[in-house]
Amino acid sequence: MVLEKIKSELGFIRGNLLVLLVTWTLFNFTYSMSFPYFSPFLRELGASPSLIGLINAIGTLMLVIVRIPGSHIADKHGRKQIIVVMTFGVALSMIFYIIAPDWRFVLIGLILSNLCLIYQPALEAIEADSIPPDVRGVAFALMRVIPSAFSVASPIIAGYLVGTFMLVGGMRIIYLLVFLASLAAAFIRLFFLEETLENPEPLTLSSFLASYKESISSIVEAWRVVPKNLKILTVIMLITAIEDPIFMQFASLYVLDVIRIPEDQWGYIFSLMILVSLLFAFPSGKFVDKYGRKFSFIVGFLIGLPATYLFITARSVPQLMLVLILFAILGTLLGPAFQAFITDHTPKEYRGRVFGLIGTLNLIGTIPASVIGGILYEISPSLPFYLLLIVDAVLVVLIYVFVDESPRENPAFNND
Repeated sequence: MVLEKIKSELGFIRGNLLVLLVTWTLFNFTYSMSFPYFSPFLRELGASPSLIGLINAIGTLMLVIVRIPGSHIADKHGRKQIIVVMTFGVALSMIFYIIAPDWRFVLIGLILSNLCLIYQPALEAIEADSIPPDVRGVAFALMRVIPSAFSVASPIIAGYLVGTFMLVGGMRIIYLLVFLASLAAAFIRLFFLEETLENPEPLTLSSFLASYKESISSIVEAWRVVPKNLKILTVIMLITAIEDPIFMQFASLYVLDVIRIPEDQWGYIFSLMILVSLLFAFPSGKFVDKYGRKFSFIVGFLIGLPATYLFITARSVPQLMLVLILFAILGTLLGPAFQAFITDHTPKEYRGRVFGLIGTLNLIGTIPASVIGGILYEISPSLPFYLLLIVDAVLVVLIYVFVDESPRENPAFNND
């Protein structure tokens, strides 16, 4: 009985969704090892906090450069080819991380890997294409968190490697594992991923170069068909772009410098956030589908307010664990709600471009945030996180007042 219910609930995970699930599991398992230690790794290789912010800003700029043509390629030349080729590119870029004698080699690897992420809009589009409309909240949640289930132990493994081989030695081993997992994911996508765009045009070098010229006008065209309520949400969510780079780049430094958690224990504690994300994935997805996207946004950012304050004031392992639990719950609400909102209001043939546009706008917002976060951290480690408190409070008000979760208003949406 229980097995039949599970099979019924998860029956949509097949074909492309299964391929994405397997390959994201490989990526998540290994990347989750590197995430808690990336900024400390850069600092050990000679980068200051402000330089760490600048390095990440440069990497993000590379993503901005490729996102728009990437979305155009996804909607004109199809999803699969660009995904497969560039997944191989991501794998090869990891070599620079493995052999890096200083932070400059990491920067080269970051630039190359982010340029290869030109396939992200295609990946987002092929996922959206493959999810049934009536389970989008649950599906987007599960497609993020099921891979994380296999990553619960990743930071623990990373903590062991860092504790055994020191920070730099452990990170070299971790990036070797990332390289091998990325290579395996590339081959799986090559052999098993299926194209979802009808009659895609062949992708050649000349058409690839031409896409840069055509992409801007096609993005403008896609923006025109986006309903007003999605445009409003997109503009509001640009403010959130300041949050991810600050937390991702400087939380680990704050944990080691201010809360003073040992390096190996930080990896063990970080696993808790992944575990909680797994436990809340399905109920959060159900919450998004039952109570709506807008209410989920508000609840998520309301959770973010006490979570951020507790992080600033935390000085012990139990306090840090509580903070990570709250951040995990927040993530399981916001991500699926935003993706489901976009998909709800975007025609299928425009999804690659719309996902690309919205992703690009958010990336542009993270570029100054990375630099500002680094400068603030050098002034006082707590300052970047006080800035996040202000941002969360502003977002709750803006979403409550301006976001409208009305039914679809464009007849082009009837093609799902």
